[in-house]
Formats: sequence, C-alpha cells, structure tokens
Amino acid sequence: MKITSIETIHNKQYSNIVWVQIHTDEGLVGLGETFRNPEAIISYIHETCAPYLIGRDPRRINEHADNLVNWTANRYIGFPTRSVEFRGNSAIDIALWDLKSKASNLSLVDMLGGLCRDNIPIYNTCAAEGYNWKSNSLSRSSQENRPNDKTLPKDDLQLQASNPGELAQSLLDEGISAMKIWPFDEFAFLTKGQRISYNDLKKGLERIEKIRNTVGSKMDIMIEYHSLWQLAPALKIAKHVDEFDVFWHEDPINMAHLKDLAEFKSKTIAPVAGSEALGTALWYRDALALNAIDYMHYDLGWVGGITEAIKISGLAYANNRMMCPHDCTGPVVWIANLHISLAFPSAMILESVRAFYNGFYTNLVTNLPKIENGLAFPMAGVGLGTELHKSLLNSPDTSIKKTAAIDL
Repeated sequence: MKITSIETIHNKQYSNIVWVQIHTDEGLVGLGETFRNPEAIISYIHETCAPYLIGRDPRRINEHADNLVNWTANRYIGFPTRSVEFRGNSAIDIALWDLKSKASNLSLVDMLGGLCRDNIPIYNTCAAEGYNWKSNSLSRSSQENRPNDKTLPKDDLQLQASNPGELAQSLLDEGISAMKIWPFDEFAFLTKGQRISYNDLKKGLERIEKIRNTVGSKMDIMIEYHSLWQLAPALKIAKHVDEFDVFWHEDPINMAHLKDLAEFKSKTIAPVAGSEALGTALWYRDALALNAIDYMHYDLGWVGGITEAIKISGLAYANNRMMCPHDCTGPVVWIANLHISLAFPSAMILESVRAFYNGFYTNLVTNLPKIENGLAFPMAGVGLGTELHKSLLNSPDTSIKKTAAIDL
C-alpha cells in the first residue's frame, strides 16, 4: 500500500479546525484532525508532510512519527508541543492510525489491543455553541452574552456564571456526575494573572458554592484555570477552592514552570491535572520526576497524535497515574480519545462537551459515540468509525487543498 495524496479540509464556519485525509492506491482513506492556527498548519502539511509521505507505506506509523519530528522530513527540534509542526503531525498521525486500522479491518480500539472496558464515564466541559470555533478570535468567556433574545435557551457557558446550580442539576438529570468550569478566568485578564481582588475571588467562589448548595456532593467539580495565573494568586485561589472539595485543579499556572507546579501541588488539597498545552511524553517524564502532576490531561491533536498517546500510556502505567485526554475542539479528536480511553486501563474519564456532541459535531461527521447515563460507548465499524459528512465536504464554505504525486 502506498500513499497517493493528502488533502486538508477547512470550513470557514468552524475555522479553528483542520481535517486531514490521507488517500492510498488501494482506495482506503485515513481521517485526522487538529485545531488552531489553521492556515499555518495547512501550509505545513502540504509543504513538509505531503512530500515526505506520498509514495510511502502508511502502515509504518512509528517510522513516520519519528521522521516527521527528527529526521527525514523535518529535522524540527524546537518547542515540544503546540507548535504548527506538532499540530500538523498530530492530524497526520491520527489519520495514519485510522488508515492502518481500516487496512487491518479492525476498529482503532482493537488495533490498540482491544477493549479493556465496555464503556467509560464522561465529564461535561461547560462550553457552548460557538466556543472556540473561530480562528483568530478569543473564546467566548463565561461572562460574554449571546444576542439579547429571550427565546434562545440558556447555554452551559452562560449558566457557569449566571446559574451554575441549575447547570449542575441539568447535567445530573442526564446522568453526568462530573463537570468542568472556569469561574476565575475573566479576572485573570484584568491583571494578566498577577493578582486577584477580594471581590473577584468571592465572585468566583460563589459560583462553586452554588453548585454545592444545589446538588451537594453528587457532582464532581473540575476547576479549569487555562494556565492564566502566576503562582502566588493561583495558590490563593486554590486554597479557597479546596474548601469545596473539588476534583482537580487543571493547568493552574504556565505549565512550563515545573518547579512552580510542584510547589503548587504540594500546597493544595485537590489533585493537579495537566497539561493540554504541553503534555508530551517528555513533558510528563519531567513533571512526574518532580511529583508535579496527578492526572495526565493531554490533547491528541496537539502533542503528536495516537503514537504519542501510546508513549504517554506507558508512563502512566509505570508511574501509577491516570490519563484523562483533553478535548474541547472537534469530533475526530474526541472519537480518537474514546478509542484510547477504552483501550488503556490507565484512562479514567473522557472529556466531552454536550453542546458539541448534541450540536455542531452532527454536521461534521457521519457517526458519533453513544452517550447514555453519563457513559460513552465504543464506536461501531473499522478505524475511527466515522467519516466527514459529504455535506461538509461539498459546502461552499469548505476549502479542500490536495497534494498528490503529480504535484511534487
């Protein structure tokens, strides 16, 4: 089998997402995805990845993963993640695993060794329609209102701030008993994370308190900090937050500062989750050596794809830690996370966004996981178990760029 062409797919309505399709001479197609910096990623894939991959056997994934970072294709030795190179490589890697599984007539989870569980619990990241969709724009914060239309239902992002107790109860009504919110983000932007006032601290804490007052201990509460805070204010916030028995503190500071992170972890009660932004195997090696991390919360679309996740799973096993793959992006990474989480015993819970899987994901891919009573179930079919919708591919808002052997 040989790779004959590589396509990138980009839709201006969901412009933060880039999809990749890898075509072969046997007619099989692999699907991948990544997120943010779309124009640069698309250029990188066609400039660097396609010339290396076309004509090669797609099943030699480990070789390609190594060469796209270290050797034949790129010789890129730079910042270890979140770069354009790593994002592009991540999408390519996911597509190669989808392709290899299809060539073997296996689902991805079976390609990874088979099911180690029949389902996995989910938690709801309380984002909403429009959150993170558009490139070159800041995400809608929990305080930013939608159009003043009272006929629109309240969304999870609004409810984070306006009525978090109602939000928690609505999730419990669906059988979801864990939720992630970011009650302090808006205050970080006021001082670039250098300090927080008493009144702003109180406002953020009241949102957590409302959840506890409404649903008591029935809900696990994950607190997301988006790496916005300096160490001193992060510790000040976390010590007050710990009074509400939260589940974890996620990315509380710039997670490149591992000694500060270890100090943070040593002075707080709730465990530390990280890092969606930096969570490669090498970063976890160093973070675990300093006892700076509890939950391994990486993003497949940013750190190197499924090949990197396999390396991370070995570190998780060796260090007795749990994996909780990150996703607040697109449906392909979410589905790949599900396969990883069902294949490896060290996975604990699947991040999910109900506003996404009940909403725009249905416009993008042909199949989505079954979510029932707070659990996610395996995909049917081979590979990832999903493809891009023809309506997405044929949309006038979609741009498809293709590099084939004839173009090189």
